[in-house]
Amino acid sequence: MTKDAAPECDLLVRNAYVITLDEQRRVYPSGAVAIRGRRIAAVGPDAEVGTAYISARTIDADGGAVHPGLVDAHAHMTLHTTRGAFPDSPSEAQSQDYFTIWMQAVDDDDEYASALLAGLEMLRNGVTCFLEPGTAYEPGAVASAAQRIGIRGSVADAYLWDRVSPGYHRLDRAPADHARAMKLLGGQLARNSDPDALVRGHVGLYGAATASDELERAAKAAADERGAILTQHQSFYADDVADDDARFGGHPLAHFAEIGVLGPNCTFSHMNAIRDDETQHVVDSGMTIVWMPGNYMFYGVAEFFKQRAAEMYHLGVPVAFGSDVAKVWGFGEQGYIGFLLARAHGQFLSAEEIMEMASRSGARSVGLQDQLGSLAPGMLADIVIRATGVAESHPPANPVRDIALLSRTKAVDTVIVDGRVVLRHGHATLVEDEEVFSLADASAHRLADRVALPPAMIWPDGQDGRVP
Repeated sequence: MTKDAAPECDLLVRNAYVITLDEQRRVYPSGAVAIRGRRIAAVGPDAEVGTAYISARTIDADGGAVHPGLVDAHAHMTLHTTRGAFPDSPSEAQSQDYFTIWMQAVDDDDEYASALLAGLEMLRNGVTCFLEPGTAYEPGAVASAAQRIGIRGSVADAYLWDRVSPGYHRLDRAPADHARAMKLLGGQLARNSDPDALVRGHVGLYGAATASDELERAAKAAADERGAILTQHQSFYADDVADDDARFGGHPLAHFAEIGVLGPNCTFSHMNAIRDDETQHVVDSGMTIVWMPGNYMFYGVAEFFKQRAAEMYHLGVPVAFGSDVAKVWGFGEQGYIGFLLARAHGQFLSAEEIMEMASRSGARSVGLQDQLGSLAPGMLADIVIRATGVAESHPPANPVRDIALLSRTKAVDTVIVDGRVVLRHGHATLVEDEEVFSLADASAHRLADRVALPPAMIWPDGQDGRVP
């Protein structure tokens, strides 16, 4: 190629409304994105980028919105199939009982099937990366499913805890034992030795009052030493918060700051109870909060604690979204739920802020803020292309508001992860959709036969909770 020849790329997205979410939050109403290998080569006006590159493949976005892939920063990938088995209105204590019964029965094939279904649903809803919080008995099953479907993810070792806290389940395969937790701690970080790995590893404790100070310190040290994220459930519900308050003689986030286990590489999930004396510790630490507004409402947490995620975000705390387990919602809907919840508590989050939470803050939550969360040269090519033929998207006055609050996940058409098209016109490209559904359905039916749960449907013909 002569020096005057046009540069080459592997994939060119043209005729797009490009929402970059870069440092300047640039938007190109008629834009293009050039992809070379796994990364973005150029972003800009279609008249410049679109005509400058010679590409092996071109996708015409037909004027649809193009934006960075979204991140689900707390998704129990191996519990995804429970949504068809559990009643839709249990108490928090009942829910923990149901999850215990279910988790006692799952095997590696069940975890793989659940993670595969979760991954497909994520892609169909514009989520290109997930963080599994350490509740998969076999993290390799989750990684294999993610690689099969083509989604990016991060996994941790299974159920690291060494203390029994009221209300949380006890599992035969993962007892609350200090020696066991220390032996497994950081085992999944070996995945990070491959810089091109689609599925990485992080340090994960179960948290929620189930870890001793010794285990907390060891987990933070392992994360610091290996340049990894430390995640855990924290300050979720009245029971675990009361347990933490009693054992520390004060509030847990203040205690964690005192013993040195808060920092920029901490991604703590739920965080429903942040008391006044804890606020500045959260802000000063640089930690990320994973907000689950759906769970907050599902379990009636407002009875005990007012949500403060929007307030924390406006104080400069990175706030990402997590789906937890898809109980009565789908992936990609937490921003919309959070918008309404913030309004109900006298606060406000703009559509632009919600998109930043789902992308830029999400990237930070998994420790990839320098590689994900925006469309800019050098960033990993995780990109969502939206269709224009969705009624909620018209009139197209504000595409950002449309994505965050109106059409939300309905308009997702094409998804690119790591420079590879993994969803096209709403269907997976690396695996047949029906194969995924078949594996997940068969797994759920097997598990339903193994466990005894109350009917998922209250009408008489739904006694077994399953569709005939």
